[in-house]
Amino acid sequence: MPEQTPPQWTRETNWSQGSVLPPEAATWFGMSNAADPEATCLVVVTHDCDLANDNLDAEPNVEVIAGRIVEAPNGNFTWAKAPRTIHYPVVRDGALVHIELTATGKQHIPKSALAPFEPNSRFHLEGSTLSVLRSWLGSRYNRAAFPDTFVRRMDSTKANSKLAKVLETHGACISFVYFDLDEAQCIERGDGDAYQLSIVLVFHPGDDPEIAADKADEAADAVREAVGSRLADETHIVLKTCFAISEDDVPVSKVRVLPQWRIEHMTLRADEGQIGPPHV
Repeated sequence: MPEQTPPQWTRETNWSQGSVLPPEAATWFGMSNAADPEATCLVVVTHDCDLANDNLDAEPNVEVIAGRIVEAPNGNFTWAKAPRTIHYPVVRDGALVHIELTATGKQHIPKSALAPFEPNSRFHLEGSTLSVLRSWLGSRYNRAAFPDTFVRRMDSTKANSKLAKVLETHGACISFVYFDLDEAQCIERGDGDAYQLSIVLVFHPGDDPEIAADKADEAADAVREAVGSRLADETHIVLKTCFAISEDDVPVSKVRVLPQWRIEHMTLRADEGQIGPPHV
């Protein structure tokens, strides 16, 4: 019998951004978690246009992130709020589960080596979730920088860790956290010169906007209480307000100027590489 030609990478590939590799591929590439292979998720993060490029000299590889299934999402990591880690929902075998990816887990697989495999059909990714994943992938290259002095004050007062703690339990409905700091000015302030801070929690309205609004208002109340208690003396930072607003109602003009706070230490200096928010 003539030898069969190995599968070739073509423009008609079934692979797309967000696809999950099947277990046999994870094992073949040596990326499966031996302790818990069922929890292993190798997710394709290469853009669809690059996946469709069959010129292997120009685009030879597929970028994947070695992730895992988590039992429950952490509200700090939903909706791409943290640039290093994301928890996002997918449907596996008809049931909702959450995948955890970390930006440092990226690896490359040659297209020629991936060609014999097909995406794991057990997983289904909604279009809206794919948009969140894409936003997260770009967030490491498009992050707002806050003054070092402000970040140090958020840390020293533990206001940052209190905010992270609240969002851990209340953040599932919150898609964006914006800081209106000194009316969008980036200023290094001296001792005794307090920053004026307003926190805007943007929530996803979902199928029932009223319920979503109630949950977001609860989150805003919790943030005001927790963060406000750490800034009560108003000598470092003055928390002017914290309120929730629907994605449907946020003016584009505001989104363009308000920096997004992603919980981690986003300063004008290089970050220290920690994953996730600091612990209280």
